[in-house]
Amino acid sequence: MSKISPEAAQLHNQSIIIDGLNISRWSDEEVYRHLREGGITAINASVAVWEGTKATLQNIGRFYRDFETYGQYIRPVTTVADIHAAKKEGKTGVILGFQNSSPIEEDLDLVEVFYKLGVRVIQITYNDLNFVGAGCYERQDIGLSQFGMDLVREMDRLGMIVDLSHVGYKTTMDAIEASRNPVWFSHANPMALKKHVRNKTDEQVQALVKKGGVVGVNIFPPFLQREYEATLDDVIDVFEYWLKIAGEDHVSVGLDFTENQSEEWFHWLMSGKRKDPVYPLELPLRLPQGITRADEMPNLTEGLLKRGLSENVVRKIMGENVLRLLQQVWGA
Repeated sequence: MSKISPEAAQLHNQSIIIDGLNISRWSDEEVYRHLREGGITAINASVAVWEGTKATLQNIGRFYRDFETYGQYIRPVTTVADIHAAKKEGKTGVILGFQNSSPIEEDLDLVEVFYKLGVRVIQITYNDLNFVGAGCYERQDIGLSQFGMDLVREMDRLGMIVDLSHVGYKTTMDAIEASRNPVWFSHANPMALKKHVRNKTDEQVQALVKKGGVVGVNIFPPFLQREYEATLDDVIDVFEYWLKIAGEDHVSVGLDFTENQSEEWFHWLMSGKRKDPVYPLELPLRLPQGITRADEMPNLTEGLLKRGLSENVVRKIMGENVLRLLQQVWGA
């Protein structure tokens, strides 16, 4: 991590810092240590992408062991109060989240089971078609299914965040309309800056904002204008664009770190049920210079300040906007 200004360091240390998506190699001490060294108060940690019920339960079980083994770095989060406690304790709070609704299979009763196990965020599709609707890489976007409508209603009832980052256009718009709560694009960049099926249009973000939702900026290279040549400055460009479209109360951080993951894991992630990945990746993955690992998170605070954003706006982006979203959906 590069040395940052005293002003940026003080602001970072005093702020609630929430990363809206992290899918690094769990049970890896270095990953957890970097979260703490980066001053990150809480993360939305993926415990399911393509997994069904049993494999997801096993992933959650491993995380609960990690809370014991690596308790000096991390703690579980199921309430907003837990995030404040993590800040006070100097730990990183872990919000258990799904990047797909595949763990509930075809049984909506399992939503409450997973809620009681600590899951608080479900991205309803991941790239492809499932029982709920279409992902962003599906050849035809059918929109939200009846099962999907029922899933959104059940998540609303329980107080779970509906995440739409990897979701197809029509399914996204249907879910925004169907949910009575604000929803989240936890890690999604602008289509206007980089034409990529995984990015979001201004129209989608404006619909999100009308519902009170939040959009998080992603550092995954294919979604940035300069892809593998991108630096922290390119990431700040994305923040500035979303601020223009969404406003300062609706922009957040969702960096999508994949720290210490293997090439085999990336192939699994990008392929799913397909024979080949949805698009080729250059591996090892080159993230934007200046924000390659969680311990470099203070560089982001510095970069936002250097662009002339006020401390108040930076605090909102770095965590307060997501904290408000969680409060609205989770309740007290």
